Order: sequence, then structure tokens, then C-alpha cells
Amino acid sequence: MQKSISCSQKVAWKIAIIYILSTVVYIFITDSILSKLNILDTLWISIGKAVFFTFVTGFLLYKLILGNMKSLEDREQQLNTLIDHMPDFVNFKDGEGNWIKANKFAIQLFNLENIQYKGKRDSELENFTNVSREKLISCENSDEKVWKDGKLIRYEELIPVSNEGHKIFDTIKVPIFHTNGQRKGLIVIGRDITDKKKIEQRLKDNEQLYRSLVENNTDAIINLDLNFNILSVNEATEKITGYCKEELIKKPFSDLIDKKDQTKVTKNFIDASKGKTSRIEMSGIHKKGHSILLDIKSEPLRINEKLVGIFTVVRDITAAKEKEELIRKSEKLSVVGELACAVAHEVRNPLTALKGFVQLLQYKNINNEDKDKHYYDIMLTEIERINLIVSEFMMLSRPQAITYQNKNVVSLLVDVITLLETIAIMKNIEVTREFESNISLVKCEGNQIKQVFINIFKNAIEAVPNNGKIHIKVEKWKNNRICISFSDNGNGIPNDLIGRLGEPFYTTKEKGTGLGLMVCYKIIEEHGGRINIKSEMNQGTTVDIIFPISIDE
Repeated sequence: MQKSISCSQKVAWKIAIIYILSTVVYIFITDSILSKLNILDTLWISIGKAVFFTFVTGFLLYKLILGNMKSLEDREQQLNTLIDHMPDFVNFKDGEGNWIKANKFAIQLFNLENIQYKGKRDSELENFTNVSREKLISCENSDEKVWKDGKLIRYEELIPVSNEGHKIFDTIKVPIFHTNGQRKGLIVIGRDITDKKKIEQRLKDNEQLYRSLVENNTDAIINLDLNFNILSVNEATEKITGYCKEELIKKPFSDLIDKKDQTKVTKNFIDASKGKTSRIEMSGIHKKGHSILLDIKSEPLRINEKLVGIFTVVRDITAAKEKEELIRKSEKLSVVGELACAVAHEVRNPLTALKGFVQLLQYKNINNEDKDKHYYDIMLTEIERINLIVSEFMMLSRPQAITYQNKNVVSLLVDVITLLETIAIMKNIEVTREFESNISLVKCEGNQIKQVFINIFKNAIEAVPNNGKIHIKVEKWKNNRICISFSDNGNGIPNDLIGRLGEPFYTTKEKGTGLGLMVCYKIIEEHGGRINIKSEMNQGTTVDIIFPISIDE
């Protein structure tokens, strides 16, 4: 609008200047010609000059004005065409807020086809449009605010659309003022951003879904850059590794890996960086220092077909592997039980006969100087050893009806120490005790628990050299449990062998069978407890037996 007024002023000034210049030039030229021709400037000549000048200038001015008007009309038509074909609604208002012009989009949007909308305010259009009165009054209020602030404003608004609910528009309002500061008009432009908002909402929903899947996933989800440094982690990563997110970000992934698996993991990531999906098992290092077994799946991370990093899913399979090991041991135990059922009875009968005949021969030759009579002792010892193995087989295979009673484990332990302490004294082994007071009762089968204590104590005595030490401790433990510890200063057990203790026929003793410790594990598990073995080479071994206390004490 300002440009149209400015052009009109220029045209007016142009016409005025042309008229003045042409008048001066005409007078000067005609007077000069008449003077040279010695023609007197009579009244008729003056009238003729004026008439001629009037017709000529009138024609020229007509052509000039017509050309400029046509140019203005062309420009206005071009502007109207442009506005009508804009993908936005456009509305012009005067200084009072009355509609003076709207493009086709605006007319269709507000259902104003065939309606005389010019000269009406928003609130006056209530009966002609589907827009609510509250919305129309809100538009008038925002118009007032624009004029009051004197500057452009931009905001999003909901506009009702028939049969389509509402559409969202990004609306701009531009105030126009006269040179004296009075209101002149208002330009309102609105762009339909409904689809854009839907896309944005879908993106937000997808992002929220992705974050929910990542954050609530029980597996660690780790994003790495191409140098295998950590960029982002989820909450499960903190639980698995023991580190908080702040400690993990920018940390090399290699810091979480056991040294023995560094090469394997690096190859896994290199394969992923080349676009291959890779999966391996490895040993990780928890923040507290202990080892954890991890399953790692690595995928290349691409954005617009460009490789930008590695997406890694890490699962803690430590517990699963322990269960597998437990199942494996249980299967072995089942095999041993079946074998015991088939063999134990068949072995014991001839074993009893052999023992009887050996004792008979020994008795007959007791007064003879038989050079081979010391073999009788060896034979009887070995027969007793076979008998012991068969007895342990029988215990594994025979289902027993066990009656659990509340027992004082300290009393049971004292009985065992009294029984075996003489053996320790013969080896000059110092046995010390540390019993907490008010130890709760344990629901158990007393004879079986004694058998466990005897096996563990005997193992400690056998493991300790002469003049060694064994410390027995009873203490209250967390979660309503008690712990009985047998600690010795023997040679210790290698770490790679500790995990196999309790397996049938696996033993670190020269003449052992492995069945005694297996029986101990079986008894304690049936009592709802567990056995933990910790050992260091040349430092000694500690065996912890952990029991739940009796609830109905």
C-alpha cells in the first residue's frame, strides 16, 4: 500500500514538472519564431497559440497519465494475483480493525464466500464464519496489542475448519502507521503448519519411544564414536558397569574390558566399523574390580548413509553362565546318583567278603613271621577307602526323609571342633575361635550340618602345614543370616580351580574323590544356604558357610 502511494506521488510530480517545462519551452520557441518572422503578437495569434498548446499538452498528458495508470493497474493486478495464489491467508485491515481486503485462501478459510466482509471487524463476522466468537474477540485483542506495541508479532493459533476440526497456523501481524503516528492499517499473514506440527509430534513421539526403549532396557546400550570412545549410555549401563553416566562419557570402551579380551573386542568393533554386525562374549571389569561376563552385539551406526559410529548392546550374562554351570553340576550329580544306585549295592557285598577274608588271613598269621603280613594293613586300608567312597555314593543317591529342627550351630560346631582338635594338635596347628554372642538358631538337620563342619574342618587341617593356623569364626550376617568361616594359612587354591570345587571326582588332594565337598554343597543348598570359597596362593583359604536364621525361633 505504501509503495502504491509513493508511485502516485512520483507520477504527479513527474506530470507537473513536464507540464511546467513544456510550457516554458513552448512560449520561448513560439515567441522566438514570431520575432524572427516579424509577426506581431496579436490577440488571434495568442489565442491560436494557447489553443494549440492546450490541445497538444492535453493529448500528451492524457497519454502519459493513461500509461502510468495502466502501469499501476498492471502492478496492482500482479500484486493481487501474487497474494491470491499465496499458500498463506492474507488479510488487510484499516486502522480501526475493519477488514478491507483478503485473499482467496483467507476467504475460503473463514467461509466468507459471497459475504460482504469489507468494513466489518472480526467480532462482527461471527454470523458469517465458523470461527467462534471467543476466537474472533481474541484476534481483536491481539490486534490492539500489535498497535500498542508498535511492532510485528508472531504466534501460533488454532482456527476451526469445517469437517476437519482445527488447523494450526503460524500467524504474523504487522502494524502500519501514518507519519504522525496514527494507526493506518494492519497486515495479517497466516501459514498452515498443521502437517508440520503433526510431523514434529510424530518425531517427538518416536524420540520419546526410542528413549523409553533405551532407558528402560535391561541391557546396556552404548553409542561409540569411530575411535571406540563412549558417547552415550543408558541407565542399565550404570548398573552393569558400576560407573555413573558422567564417568562413562568420553571414556574409552577398552577401560571396561579385561586385558585378555582387548584384542578380541577391538576386532569386533573394527568389523562393526566396516559395516558388519558382530557378536562376542568377553570378560568385563566392574568399577569395584570384580570380573563380569558380557555378551556384546555391535552394529554400524549410519546417518544419511555415512558411518558415524558404533551402536553396541551389552548384556550381563554372569548370572546366566553361573546357572548354566549349576545345571552342568546338577547333571553330573544326577549321573553320579544313577551310577551310585546301580553300583553301590553290587560293590558293597563283595567288598564285605573281601574285608572278612583279609581279616581272617591276618588273624591266622598274627603269630607267624610272615614277610607279607604288612600287606594286610594296606589291603584293609584300601578296602576302607573303597567303603568310604561307596558310602558317599549311597548318600548322594538315596533320598532321605529329613526332619529339620531349630539348632544352635555354635553348639554343633563346638562338638566338631572337640572331635577333630586332637588331630590339629598332633600337627601343631593352632585353632582359634571367634564366636559372636546371641547367635540365632538355624532350622537344620543337626547330623548333616555336623558332617559339613567335619569335612570343611578336616580339609583345612589337611591343607595347613605343621605349625599352621586355623581360625573359626561365627558372626551375624546381613539379611537375617549367619556366617561360619573356616580360615587357614595353607598354600591356597589357584583361582582357575576354585570354580570347579564341588564337582564330583574333582579334587586338589592326592587321594581325594571330590565327593565329600560335593556332599557339603548339596547339604547346604538343601538348607537354603550357600558355600563361598576365597583363596590366595601362599596366603591361605577361607570357606564361608552362610545359613538363613530360623524365622519361628
